[in-house]
Amino acid sequence: MTLSPGSTVAGEADQWMLFERMSTDGYPLIILVRNGDPVVSEALKAGLLSVVSCKADSSIFFDNGLPQYTDRIYPIEDKLAHELERCNFAVFHVASVSGEGQRRLIYAHAEPVDFERMLKSVKVEGYSFSTDTPLDHSDLIDLITPSATDRQLSGDMSVISNLSKNGDDGTAARKTDFWFYGATNALEALIADLTPWGFAIDHWLDEAEGVVLTTNTAVDLDSFKSLTPVLVATAETHGVKYDGWETFVVSPEAPEPDPIATPQPKSLLSKLFGAKKN
Repeated sequence: MTLSPGSTVAGEADQWMLFERMSTDGYPLIILVRNGDPVVSEALKAGLLSVVSCKADSSIFFDNGLPQYTDRIYPIEDKLAHELERCNFAVFHVASVSGEGQRRLIYAHAEPVDFERMLKSVKVEGYSFSTDTPLDHSDLIDLITPSATDRQLSGDMSVISNLSKNGDDGTAARKTDFWFYGATNALEALIADLTPWGFAIDHWLDEAEGVVLTTNTAVDLDSFKSLTPVLVATAETHGVKYDGWETFVVSPEAPEPDPIATPQPKSLLSKLFGAKKN
């Protein structure tokens, strides 16, 4: 387990993904996970894991358990990264989990790390710190591993952010197109399943086996939290590829609509674009 070229403890140059989970008590967990580096992925599976818990005082977390003033913790993350860079073995900050009144920093490392020593003199207003080395990694890894739906919602959030930058809050219903690729018979079965959800064929694609379905919908995050799981699950059921969506800016500043589409890292559609997730 060694550093790959350009990798660091903090992963400044790596891709990070933001997604949500629910705790066993039904409260939201906001997860930021590092992905895209195979060495980091292998470290998460095969290395030691440590959790640094940054617990908020009861007065500074919301009723849903999300901690406030997490920016106060950023210097601690930087301090840990600086100290861990001195280790003569690989160490990676692989994820952060916010919720249940705390922010948990998760590290994978090749050899034991004395996090308690590093945190001994740390003082942050409203927060206390502790460390844990879980013996069973499976639940923790499951928690921070994004599903296909999580990955698609991450792309959805990127395009919704692009819409917002163009003055569009996404709440106005408008024609929105959805792209699917696969065998014709599988696509026909998918269309049949999505028709009750209000989808219709916009056009079949000539350059590859694919179809563009269309519907009239709002394109805000609440809408896609409901819609994306249906699209991903239906595509998986029929063995086809769901390749994102495209719509138009709706705002007073943009009377002539401009297309905005979900970013896909390996899309067959070169016209799709979106902000890189860091």
